[in-house]
Amino acid sequence: MRFRASREIKHTKIEIIPMIDTMFFLLVFFILASLNIIDLRGINIELPPSAMRKTPVRDPRDVKLEVDIDANGNKYVNNGKKIAAGESISKVLLAEVVKQFGRQPSVQDLAAMTVIVAPDETTFHEHVISAIDDSRTVKIGKFAVR
Repeated sequence: MRFRASREIKHTKIEIIPMIDTMFFLLVFFILASLNIIDLRGINIELPPSAMRKTPVRDPRDVKLEVDIDANGNKYVNNGKKIAAGESISKVLLAEVVKQFGRQPSVQDLAAMTVIVAPDETTFHEHVISAIDDSRTVKIGKFAVR
């Protein structure tokens, strides 16, 4: 009589994908738990203003500069100041920047400012390009055409 082995040898398989999912879940859990602990240890404090700062520092992006150009090529700065035919846009823009900024801006401040050029529907492209070129002499770095 032949006896058969009571157990068959089965090869075990280790499934790695559920283990990876579990490790990612634990990682996310510990990261979120540590972020909440950091928030609980903080104290909100209102510090007094510094006595060293004499003039308020303004963000150069807050300065509003808009050049409107009508069909005849007449240019207006900030919806009002008409620029004469022989007058440079750059001088008017720089005066407007000093007025709004409160002081003479640095080159980095001018590079952060944006001039919005708003031509009329029938304005020639030549007038728009000349306004941008003349504004670049002041070192203003950004332009947008509306």
